[in-house]
Amino acid sequence: MLRNPLKTRKQQNLLIDTSEAYNLWDILNSKYLQADRLLLWKNYIHDPDLLHFFENAEGKLKNSILELENELEKFGIKGPDKHRSVIKTATNAEVIRDETIAQDYYLILQEMIEMLLRAIRTSTTNDYVRNIYLKQLKNMLNFMDSYVKYLKVKGWLAVPPLYKNVPVDVKEKLDAGEAYHLWDHLTYRYDNLHQTDMFYTFAHDTEFKKIMQTGIQMTLKRQIDMLEKELSHFGIPVPKRPTNVYVAPQDTTLLDDDHMYRTILTGIQGAASLHGQAYKQCSTNDRIRKIFKELLFSEVDFLDKLIKFGKLKGWLYPAPQYRLQ
Repeated sequence: MLRNPLKTRKQQNLLIDTSEAYNLWDILNSKYLQADRLLLWKNYIHDPDLLHFFENAEGKLKNSILELENELEKFGIKGPDKHRSVIKTATNAEVIRDETIAQDYYLILQEMIEMLLRAIRTSTTNDYVRNIYLKQLKNMLNFMDSYVKYLKVKGWLAVPPLYKNVPVDVKEKLDAGEAYHLWDHLTYRYDNLHQTDMFYTFAHDTEFKKIMQTGIQMTLKRQIDMLEKELSHFGIPVPKRPTNVYVAPQDTTLLDDDHMYRTILTGIQGAASLHGQAYKQCSTNDRIRKIFKELLFSEVDFLDKLIKFGKLKGWLYPAPQYRLQ
């Protein structure tokens, strides 16, 4: 029976490991630099819609910075130098084009997605800190959706090479990168399903088996069905499916539950990274980008739950603590 007393949760949230301490400092430092960049760029912007996006971004950035500053103070971590409050320039405002500014900010948003995903993956000690990253990632992806659509309307987003084999009756456009990501996701999920089905036959812990069964039925098979339909829709070749038949092993002691758990956890971490890369590079088809965003949301939520489960079972290796209590 899993035990999760409230007192234990509170005690755990007072601990922080070395990766979490670094991530808090590193992300705050990057957000300070982003705030500086926004202040500088506002001196050169002419497009009112771009200015509106930046002012909206500044408000969101201010809230996330305050949240991170509070965490650094709580854990006694010295923060980086703060961003400037005002940046004024006498330089000719025509020197930098709106298009260049908008594209630079797009690259910054893409890099911040990578930083938050790394922080989520490596933050396994403090659940509260990890949830901060989860919330900030979801807010950023939702903001980035509207920003990408704006860049496309303005004609400021370069168009990648389109996938040439879309059936003639399909009206949607799909670029080469999006076609690859759909195919790559499906092959990855086939391997995930094959591995999880095999592990299920070796597992002993009933709660672990239940988690795997839920993952197979509610996540892997559903996503596989959805991805197969998308590949068929766009005329992308579909790879071979894994077998449906698994023979129960004679000796189930060959694999330990904790080892299988960590292997699955690594696979989920990899899936989150895969979803993030696809989302970042998906700019032609808004519907497909939304699919990758929803996959990423689902993956990081499940990753969060699985980390908590592994800690309760004692199956997750404890990371070096930043400061012993």
